[in-house]
Amino acid sequence: MKDEVSIILSLDKRRIKTNGKFPLKICVSQRYPKKQKYFPTKYEYSEAEYIEIFFPEKVGREKKAITNKREELTLVKKKAIDVAAKIVPFNFEVFEKKLYATKSKDSDVFYQYDLYIQKLKNDGAIKTASNYECSKNALVKFQEYKKIKQPDKLDFRSISVQYIYDFEKYFLEVKLGSISTVGSYTRPLRAIFNIAIENSIITENFYPFGKGKYVIPSSSKVKKALTKEQLDILYNATPLTKEQEIAKDFWFFSYICYGMNVKDICLLRNENINNDLLQFNRAKTKKNKRSNIRPIVIHLNDEAKEILMKYSIKSTVKRDFVFGKISDKMTAEQQRSAIDAFNKFISQHIKKLAVSVGLDNDISALWARHSFATMLIRARGSKVEAQECLGHSSMKVTEGYYSGFTAETMKDISSSIMTFK
Repeated sequence: MKDEVSIILSLDKRRIKTNGKFPLKICVSQRYPKKQKYFPTKYEYSEAEYIEIFFPEKVGREKKAITNKREELTLVKKKAIDVAAKIVPFNFEVFEKKLYATKSKDSDVFYQYDLYIQKLKNDGAIKTASNYECSKNALVKFQEYKKIKQPDKLDFRSISVQYIYDFEKYFLEVKLGSISTVGSYTRPLRAIFNIAIENSIITENFYPFGKGKYVIPSSSKVKKALTKEQLDILYNATPLTKEQEIAKDFWFFSYICYGMNVKDICLLRNENINNDLLQFNRAKTKKNKRSNIRPIVIHLNDEAKEILMKYSIKSTVKRDFVFGKISDKMTAEQQRSAIDAFNKFISQHIKKLAVSVGLDNDISALWARHSFATMLIRARGSKVEAQECLGHSSMKVTEGYYSGFTAETMKDISSSIMTFK
């Protein structure tokens, strides 16, 4: 190894972290064929800290803590040198596997899942946490199917591109699942990989996703929107039960209020309403964006005001929730459960009302949002307006809500292109 490679610890100044520091990496240089690669460590320093540790002659008398840190890093370098010395002839891939070979639970995929799931729960992202739990459980079931000795243990380095394709095949052919569900399970796995790379648990060489590797499948969502005629039928339908009446009112409140989803309806507080205006920030936007958050402003028409008068909790306290479906005394899990239950209630009973008047039996609360987007675009021809009203971060998301041309429009298009005859 002495003549083949040299190893030093070096600051990687190509990328500064948000804390103003640089990652400390193991720089391995191979003499022939000439090649150099960097391997991550868990350490990070500013340039001043790096000089203080590695060049003590430049800073004079040093603290004991600096001496201890230098000794600790000397052991890191020594381990790398010892690993390289045992690889004859030297090979970067073998070096990497042996260098990071560890029994530490940090390298266990499921352990990292659990850490991130707990973080999501602490942040109040209960539904997202549930998605990650489903992804983890699906992988454990796959391990059991493969008769892995410890199915609840999975090292990052065991997940190859082929491993994920095998998981996909298992889910489609054995579990008879859908390709979209495969995507919903593999996206959290990809996120867990990204977290592991960010925390220097593994290197990018082990990343199995992307071009030329495993590409997460995505399917075009079925656009769920009612036509103008169907909206008219549903609006004028007579509810057969009190539950259907409530479901109908809140379904149209969602539609009228720019397709506001059920979660944001439940989160509305009295302070969000000022005379004829309703102003709020989408819960999803507040979670995903930290700057330039633009509120959605809605002009309340007579129908919306009527529903507010009918169902709002009578309170003058600005911070009280408008409809009382949740309270600040609830935990994040309890709030999420109450919102999901109300969403299910609306979907269940609007479906029964729709069926009673001959409409689609697959209608749900979400259809109000899609119907609003589609009606707005068809009426005004502006996807930009729809994007603004829906609070979407990109036009691509908005286009996913648009159900496209009506059958009549498509018929007109087909006729118009033949007018040359």
